Amino acid sequence: MDNLARKDDLAQELGSFLHAISSVSDVKALDQMCHEFLYRQDPHRGLELAAGMSWANPFFLPNIPAQALDMLALDRGYVAEMMMRAKLTAARTDGLRLLVASAPFAAPTFLADALTASLGFAPADFFSAASDPESLGASGMDQEPDEFALVREGLLNTPGVVARHAARATPFAVRLFNLYNIRPVIVFRDLADTIAAMDAALMKGEAPASIATALPSGYAKLEREARLTLLAARFGGWIADFERSWIRATKDGLIRPLFLSYEADFLGDRHLLARKIAEFLGPKANAMKLAAVLVDREIDPAGAGADLPASVRDILAGVADAYHGANA
Repeated sequence: MDNLARKDDLAQELGSFLHAISSVSDVKALDQMCHEFLYRQDPHRGLELAAGMSWANPFFLPNIPAQALDMLALDRGYVAEMMMRAKLTAARTDGLRLLVASAPFAAPTFLADALTASLGFAPADFFSAASDPESLGASGMDQEPDEFALVREGLLNTPGVVARHAARATPFAVRLFNLYNIRPVIVFRDLADTIAAMDAALMKGEAPASIATALPSGYAKLEREARLTLLAARFGGWIADFERSWIRATKDGLIRPLFLSYEADFLGDRHLLARKIAEFLGPKANAMKLAAVLVDREIDPAGAGADLPASVRDILAGVADAYHGANA
């Protein structure tokens, strides 16, 4: 009984520790934390515990003597076989896997939260193989999916997972999504409103690092028109291309996403929104449970970009016409 109690205590301690190190980006501090934890444990469990740490944070590798490395070494053929078996397991799982893709600030965060609360979905990441990628410096936009991340999330024993990412639809990406049964929900929002919301978040210090680091460090000191001109020039074309990429991939028959509108769906009838999502996900999704969570959530109204300076609106109009006009 005492031995079982010690195992339970270690499992609880390890779970808390793995959560704590998942966001540690200082590699030296991470190495020290992990090895101090390992040195307090039974040496016979060292490899098992170190594997959990490496899974939680990709920047950790244990200090293993050279002679022991030979015993742990794997040849390429064996790794290839194990990866194929892991891919098969992940791709054939019964759990639902959902990607909410949108331009930054175009999709309300409550959508992923509602799926977690109502349907038991776990938060996931399909673009970086880490538990907390953004804290480790990963970009929140415009990356190809990481197949190791898709395998990791596919091995989770949950009713489903939901990831959020500002990702364009490339042929490579959508083929991987199809392979692993990832169902994309694509959210569009008025371009001017998106730029205005982005500026508001930046001025409050609430923008993700992938946005903030793409702009000059003195952004907040600029006049409003200068800031918005910079955003329109930096992100206007990307947002328009993001939308076009998913529309084109759908027309080409590469993937079948669910398209949602911020204005029509999120600011419209939430019960209808819940039914749309449930129909897209299939019989495992309960529209009533989803609606019960969605109806009480408040989001910003439309029209945030109505007072953008005329010069900025001209830039965005030119971008929209170039990507979605008659000659696009």
